[in-house]
Amino acid sequence: MRTARASHRFECVADEWAIRDTLARYWRGVDRQDAALVASTYHPGAYDDHGYYKGPVEGFVETLAPSVWAFFEKTQHFSGHIAIDWDPSDRDRAVAESYAEAHHIRREADGSLRDLVYGLRYVDRFERRAGEWRIGHRVCTWDWARTDPCGGVPLSETYYRGRESHEDLVFAHPVRVGRPEEARVLAIKQTCLDTLARYARGIDRCDRDLVASVYHPDAFDDHGGYQGDAAGFVDWVKPTVMDVFTCTMHKLGNQLIVVDGEPGQERAYAETYAVAHHIQGDAETPTDLVMGVRYVDELEDRGEGWKIADRRMSFEWERIVEIGSQTEYPGFSCGLRDGSDPALVGGAQAAVPAAFGAIADRAEIYATLVRYCRGVDRRDAAMIRSTYHPDAHDDHGTYQGDLDGFVTFVEAEVWSRFRTTMHKLGQAAIEIDGDSATSETYAVCHHVAAEGGRDRMDSVMGIRYLDRFERREGEWRIVRRKLLWEWIRHDALDALDSDWTLGATSREDPVFDWEREQGL
Repeated sequence: MRTARASHRFECVADEWAIRDTLARYWRGVDRQDAALVASTYHPGAYDDHGYYKGPVEGFVETLAPSVWAFFEKTQHFSGHIAIDWDPSDRDRAVAESYAEAHHIRREADGSLRDLVYGLRYVDRFERRAGEWRIGHRVCTWDWARTDPCGGVPLSETYYRGRESHEDLVFAHPVRVGRPEEARVLAIKQTCLDTLARYARGIDRCDRDLVASVYHPDAFDDHGGYQGDAAGFVDWVKPTVMDVFTCTMHKLGNQLIVVDGEPGQERAYAETYAVAHHIQGDAETPTDLVMGVRYVDELEDRGEGWKIADRRMSFEWERIVEIGSQTEYPGFSCGLRDGSDPALVGGAQAAVPAAFGAIADRAEIYATLVRYCRGVDRRDAAMIRSTYHPDAHDDHGTYQGDLDGFVTFVEAEVWSRFRTTMHKLGQAAIEIDGDSATSETYAVCHHVAAEGGRDRMDSVMGIRYLDRFERREGEWRIVRRKLLWEWIRHDALDALDSDWTLGATSREDPVFDWEREQGL
């Protein structure tokens, strides 16, 4: 029985990786303007509802060149978390819900740049055919929209700009299709994810040693303003970033990792989308320098764990926005940069064990974190409760207390005030010790307020969830949660097109359609 369960856990995790890799290839295809790559992520004849287009995927792919690529100078489809639900009656079918923020940079008649930003979710039905996972049915659900000024930040020619073609440096990486991989490869990919998450933690917590620990000593880093070895990069980033800004938050999104080479001589190739916030909160007018970037990395294991051997950064777009006072936010705890932040207490540089069981445990903890977001955003109190143990304690800033009180708080302070919410997770650094675990999860939370039937304002918070999990009776749930905020801003919103499929804050949302069809 135990062997059968272990085999089932492995199959689920391997299939999840394959599905996530397919989605990452889709976003790469759209942003690099590669129609063949986009088409390769769908089964032939698949249905696609992208709002402006509804029909067979072949028609959607044909619209990209005239309707998207010719109209915008650049796009970046930045993914948050991905929830995967298996069809209980067919192991070759699954539903994936991907939170995303899609940036579309266009040049106006006066030469200025504008960024049309959509908050959306992809609700995809995946099918495995001939061993490969691809999209069989897609509905994009739209949650909010805004238009931001873009550019205005002088970057020298040393800053690499992504190419909208196969000239982009990411195409030097080897290619894999959406097929499940063996446990050894999954363990390597998970270790690489943790290395990249530790880099973001090191930068944001101003921990030079932690930043240095993710590189091999002879690694090369091209950060635009710096090109050279790892030690030189650490010396450069301290006065250039850590000392200049009162807060930074490097939120990682879609990641595509390919492991290539013979066992013992592998090399990992990673493309990681990120949105990097740089806050000057003590300025007379506090600002956030926001940059959409990609990390294009090669990682190696030379006996001390998987570390970066070569890093190239691609700068996709940037802007400076005013964000209002960041001096304090009553009731909330703020992230710290002096070494006392709770995320730095113990195990900060722990490596991922090669044993597959730890990889499966991480996947189950991540799924719990994702389920919490769906519960809040779909207003499902039972789903929220399912992510906590009954005796859990939650510190959400303006609420500290038990689970019952927290659910009441969400109903009164969130669901009654906002038309919709979108809790979009980034990287999750998870450290497991037996039947206990700790996790640090980056998130950007949108709270959309409407007036007169029209969206008016989005209260956006950059936060981190610091959670302690326990496994009881085989199930991982939160036993203690603390929310730390990094930055806050308020964005004016544009109207959504009523002909498009809008997200619903209930079980009428399209993500539940497949359950209704099966009578679940």
